Amino acid sequence: MTDTIPAPSTASPTATRRPRFLNGWRIAGWSAALALVLLPAIAMGFTDEVDWTAIDFVFAGVLIFSLGIGIEIAVRVGRSGVHSLGLGIAAIAGFLTLWANAAVGFIGAEGEPVNIAISLMVVAAAILTLAARFRPNVLRYVFAAVALGQIAAGLYATSAMPGHAVEWGVLIVFAGIWSAAALCFHRAATRPA
Repeated sequence: MTDTIPAPSTASPTATRRPRFLNGWRIAGWSAALALVLLPAIAMGFTDEVDWTAIDFVFAGVLIFSLGIGIEIAVRVGRSGVHSLGLGIAAIAGFLTLWANAAVGFIGAEGEPVNIAISLMVVAAAILTLAARFRPNVLRYVFAAVALGQIAAGLYATSAMPGHAVEWGVLIVFAGIWSAAALCFHRAATRPA
């Protein structure tokens, strides 16, 4: 009597894979985003120090959702590691710029025209990123322009807005973050395929 060896499974390796949208990192990331939006609502039940309106929740939700989409794009669309890194830095920089500018403003109060211009630079960069279809040879110039634009806004404010303190340290840090994204795109554009 001979022993028989069981035949290897013929099941497709994709048959046991979960769909891409059930990736553990994605679930954790989007759950954290939801928690960030809900956290102020929970805090409002315990303290009067947190007093958000519906507009505040919509704004926070849109910003955090946009950050999540930006990171998703960085992971899925990036043509190389440095290209993905540039997209990720740009998504984080855009989120931080809009959040900080809406919360306190870079120069004077958040409603000052120069602060609105800084926010519009970020929105324009996002639109141009989509229009350029994430091509690094275009994005290096887009994000370098955002970095220079923030410094130009600070220079404008020192002469046109007397009495308003320009937070040069903050502007330079943010310009540095935008410059890092531009540098990543420059490296991605100049590296041979």
